[in-house]
Amino acid sequence: MYPTSHSMDFISMSSSLNCGIDVVSYHSQGISGILCPMKFTHHGLQIEIPDEWWTEAGMRLFVPTFTAYRVNHRQFQNVREVPIKDVGPVSRNSGVGIFNDSEEEGSARERVVRILRGFRFDNAIPPVEIVEGQAGYPYRYKLVHGAHRFYCSLAAGFTSVPFIEGFDQNR
Repeated sequence: MYPTSHSMDFISMSSSLNCGIDVVSYHSQGISGILCPMKFTHHGLQIEIPDEWWTEAGMRLFVPTFTAYRVNHRQFQNVREVPIKDVGPVSRNSGVGIFNDSEEEGSARERVVRILRGFRFDNAIPPVEIVEGQAGYPYRYKLVHGAHRFYCSLAAGFTSVPFIEGFDQNR
C-alpha cells in the first residue's frame, strides 16, 4: 500500500502539510527485527512516537476523515479550529521530551495510546489551549496546554486542532 525503499515502509505527508511541518514515518524492521519509531517534525522540533504505541492504538491504517479530532461542544462551548502550521513548536527544557508521564493521567505511553484510540474511534477529546503569540514570537499562536493531543493530531494526519483560549503563565 505504501511506497517502499530498501525494505522500509516510508510515509511522507510533508507535501500536504507544508509550512515547516514534516511527517516522516519510518516503520521498518532492521537486521535485529526491531521496529523503528515514527519520527516527525513541527517547525524544526523533532518528535518520536514509539512504533509499539502506534500499533497498540491500532493506528497503522488510520486516515482522518475530518481536519481535526472531535470535541464535545456541550462541554467546551467556545471551541474553534486552528491550522497546526499556525501554532509554534512546544519549547521544553533540555532533556524533557514532548510525551511525559503524569500522576493524574498516567504514563506517556498510556496517554498517547488513549488519545490515538480516541481519534480512531471518533471519541470526544478535550481541545488544546492556545494563546496568540506576543510581539516577536514567530508564529501566530502558542500552545499552552495539550502537547500530547497536539502532537498526536499531527502524527495522525490532522491538519488542524480544536482549541480554546488558554492562559499563558509566562506572560
